[in-house]
Amino acid sequence: MASSAAKVAIPSRCERPAPAPAPLWTRNFIAGTFLNFFIAGNYFMLMVVMTAYALTVYQAPAAVAAFCASAFIVGTLFSRFAAAPMMERFGRLPLLIVGCIAEVALSALYLLNEPVGALIGVRLAHGFSYGVCSTTIATVITSVVPPERKGEGIGYFMLSITLGSAIGPFAGIFLANNFGYPVVFVVASVLVALSIPAALLLRPASSTKVKGSEAAAEAEVEAAADAVAGAVAEAPDEEAREDAAANRDEALAASTRVPSTHLEEKVAAKVEHSPLARFVEAGVLPISVVCGLLFFGYSSLLTFLTPYATEIGLARAASVFFVVYALAMFVTRPFTGRAFDRVGPHPVMVPAFVSFALGMVVLAFAANDWMILGAAALLGFGVGTVQSCGLAMAVRVTSDARLSVANATFYMLLDVGVGIGPILLGIVAPLIGYANLYLCMAVVGALALALFLVVAKTEKGAR
Repeated sequence: MASSAAKVAIPSRCERPAPAPAPLWTRNFIAGTFLNFFIAGNYFMLMVVMTAYALTVYQAPAAVAAFCASAFIVGTLFSRFAAAPMMERFGRLPLLIVGCIAEVALSALYLLNEPVGALIGVRLAHGFSYGVCSTTIATVITSVVPPERKGEGIGYFMLSITLGSAIGPFAGIFLANNFGYPVVFVVASVLVALSIPAALLLRPASSTKVKGSEAAAEAEVEAAADAVAGAVAEAPDEEAREDAAANRDEALAASTRVPSTHLEEKVAAKVEHSPLARFVEAGVLPISVVCGLLFFGYSSLLTFLTPYATEIGLARAASVFFVVYALAMFVTRPFTGRAFDRVGPHPVMVPAFVSFALGMVVLAFAANDWMILGAAALLGFGVGTVQSCGLAMAVRVTSDARLSVANATFYMLLDVGVGIGPILLGIVAPLIGYANLYLCMAVVGALALALFLVVAKTEKGAR
């Protein structure tokens, strides 16, 4: 009995034409990258002034003022759990447009000079909207980047965050010092308002329409598997059966996430059938934990760099630290992304971890401006490369139906690292001093490298 699947001619692998290079700089990629810059610039511009704003305008205690800034991260962390189900329910692009509108509205609310309790509430809501937007646009971008150019594409995409982290803090501090906080809030609102037309420029494709996609995708995979299995069984000769089997493997690889390491397989087996599966992509947890650990160390820069530089008399260099830091990211990310695609993660990420640890050591022993700026360059290369290549590792074999969950899982672990860092390190810093703290962060970088080698050493097909 012949099946319909068996009637379909299966081309021999030797007859398959070489595929044309897939384009990277598509309309969706460009619009999405600009959108990410606008929301990232808004985030960094407000983050650097919020503590001082609460201290000077509200006369808030130091702990309360600090929470006015960090409440944003708390809201962002909660959004990571909600983002994937919301994308599945409402669709990526509608959710993104609504999120961008919420970003504008919440940024404008700072102008109302609300009581400090309300300010914290706005910060929580703003963090939630930012988390939804950043997770959604990352999902859209990682879905449209060609699989063979994941490292390169994500590297370029992450430059939008790099530019936001360089321009946002500089603009926020400059405007606050020269024109006052209301001007900061107006400029931040205008900047993030540009995300709305960028979102409207995005065009839905089969890869960006996910409303109810997971169940449908699973059904399609099962149907395709049945059809191709019939073709394999009824193929007339051995060569045809081999070609049919190859088609089957390619189809399944495109539709389902195949864990790339044995460690991923073990983690996935434990989480796959648990309630966490709706919110967490188990296969990306190992590399996400590695990157989250590095971002724990990175949080020490955000929290303690300024008082440390002031203490050692190098505040002038510290004022441009993050400019050099961002410049190092900007220069190296395109090259590291392409190298990741060509040679795999190890030759790219191992030097990045080493650069991070070395940067922390240089910072701990900084005796002049050039050592501060040298540390900034080393740390920019290290953090930038690990973040972009880590995300590429997380999503490169993830099906489109689970891409939103994979992105949410990755960013969730980064948020945890950045969020708990100031709390734990704030306890340790007074006891050991800032210089010793940065030496400890070098050790954290070494531990992250060791964990990466454990996570990635069994990678299937590693080059």
